[in-house]
Amino acid sequence: MPKQYLKYGGVRFINNATPEEINAFVDGLSETQRRSLFNVVTLLEEEGFISLIEGDTTTIDKNMEEFLVPNSGPELK
Repeated sequence: MPKQYLKYGGVRFINNATPEEINAFVDGLSETQRRSLFNVVTLLEEEGFISLIEGDTTTIDKNMEEFLVPNSGPELK
């Protein structure tokens, strides 16, 4: 299974349920509960739908890699 990351949080996770089960759970949340990605992820983890992998995070959006600019190196001196 490929690694999966929360796009806006960068935290790696593993599905413990099917995407359909996860979507049904999220659809059943109130609008207030769904307003925060952090809250949704917390609820998904608490209910066992996903497991977060501590210490494995990323902040790079694969769709934006071609636009990344190095912030160090001899070419910047």
